[in-house]
Amino acid sequence: MSNQSVDAGKNGKKRDPDLAAAEIAMKRAAQKARERARQVCSGVAVLKDGKIVEERQDSNQGLFK
Repeated sequence: MSNQSVDAGKNGKKRDPDLAAAEIAMKRAAQKARERARQVCSGVAVLKDGKIVEERQDSNQGLFK
Protein backbone atom coordinates (compact mmCIF):
# COMPACT_ATOMS: atom_id res chain seq x y z
CA MET A 1 0.00 0.00 0.00
CA SER A 2 1.25 3.48 -0.73
CA ASN A 3 2.26 5.99 1.90
CA GLN A 4 -0.31 8.68 1.20
CA SER A 5 -0.69 11.27 3.91
CA VAL A 6 -3.93 12.01 5.69
CA ASP A 7 -4.13 15.78 5.43
CA ALA A 8 -6.55 18.32 6.81
CA GLY A 9 -8.50 18.89 3.61
CA LYS A 10 -10.41 22.08 2.77
CA ASN A 11 -12.16 22.66 6.10
CA GLY A 12 -9.10 22.16 8.30
CA LYS A 13 -10.37 19.02 10.06
CA LYS A 14 -8.13 15.97 10.13
CA ARG A 15 -9.48 13.15 7.96
CA ASP A 16 -10.24 9.76 9.46
CA PRO A 17 -7.37 7.47 8.37
CA ASP A 18 -9.75 4.56 7.81
CA LEU A 19 -11.87 6.61 5.42
CA ALA A 20 -8.78 7.88 3.62
CA ALA A 21 -7.56 4.30 3.13
CA ALA A 22 -11.01 3.26 1.89
CA GLU A 23 -11.01 6.07 -0.67
CA ILE A 24 -7.61 4.96 -1.96
CA ALA A 25 -8.81 1.34 -2.19
CA MET A 26 -11.98 2.37 -4.08
CA LYS A 27 -9.96 4.34 -6.63
CA ARG A 28 -7.62 1.38 -7.10
CA ALA A 29 -10.60 -0.97 -7.59
CA ALA A 30 -12.17 1.40 -10.14
CA GLN A 31 -8.93 1.48 -12.12
CA LYS A 32 -8.73 -2.33 -12.09
CA ALA A 33 -12.37 -2.57 -13.25
CA ARG A 34 -11.65 -0.24 -16.17
CA GLU A 35 -8.56 -2.26 -17.11
CA ARG A 36 -10.55 -5.51 -17.02
CA ALA A 37 -13.33 -3.94 -19.12
CA ARG A 38 -10.73 -2.83 -21.66
CA GLN A 39 -9.33 -6.38 -21.85
CA VAL A 40 -12.73 -7.89 -22.65
CA CYS A 41 -13.94 -5.00 -24.86
CA SER A 42 -16.73 -4.11 -22.45
CA GLY A 43 -17.91 -1.05 -20.56
CA VAL A 44 -18.24 -0.21 -16.88
CA ALA A 45 -21.31 1.16 -15.10
CA VAL A 46 -20.71 4.49 -13.34
CA LEU A 47 -22.84 7.07 -11.57
CA LYS A 48 -22.78 10.45 -13.36
CA ASP A 49 -25.05 13.35 -12.47
CA GLY A 50 -27.26 11.04 -10.41
CA LYS A 51 -27.76 8.56 -13.25
CA ILE A 52 -26.19 5.17 -13.90
CA VAL A 53 -24.49 5.20 -17.30
CA GLU A 54 -22.19 2.82 -19.13
CA GLU A 55 -18.69 4.15 -19.70
CA ARG A 56 -17.05 2.61 -22.78
CA GLN A 57 -13.47 2.74 -23.95
CA ASP A 58 -12.60 5.07 -26.82
CA SER A 59 -11.03 2.65 -29.30
CA ASN A 60 -8.76 5.32 -30.82
CA GLN A 61 -7.14 6.58 -27.64
CA GLY A 62 -7.73 3.76 -25.17
CA LEU A 63 -9.56 6.12 -22.78
CA PHE A 64 -12.93 5.60 -21.11
CA LYS A 65 -15.58 8.21 -21.89
